[in-house]
Amino acid sequence: MRSSTILALPVAIISASVIPTVSIDPSLIPDFGLTAGQDPNGSGSCAGANNILIPCFCPPNREEYIEKVNSAVASGNFLGTPVTFNVDPLAQSDKDKFNRATTCLIVLQSFNGTRGVGCPAASAPTILNQQKHFAELLERDILHSS
Repeated sequence: MRSSTILALPVAIISASVIPTVSIDPSLIPDFGLTAGQDPNGSGSCAGANNILIPCFCPPNREEYIEKVNSAVASGNFLGTPVTFNVDPLAQSDKDKFNRATTCLIVLQSFNGTRGVGCPAASAPTILNQQKHFAELLERDILHSS
């Protein structure tokens, strides 16, 4: 009986140790650029970027959002969509910044736990603009290197 107990303990320790964890420096996750609940229209929608209607609960609570981004980065995907996020604060290439913004938008847009059910990019204009900006820089670099 003792031998089975002893064997079970290392298996439990090994199983627990393979669960990936990561702790992202919150400064690597851009601010949303607006707060939830702005200019409600009475039917559950509020004003987002460029007055695009968004759910009034968007953007989500930042701490909860950062937790979900941490989980996505640790597992390498969010609800089956692959994500790439360099957690090294010294990694500041255009590609690193583009990948971070893209990961943030993937998590945002499926925040409620179902792919595509969350907050639209219009609820996080800072992140959306960052993604667009670095996509343009990367595209320019590709064109100039050809």
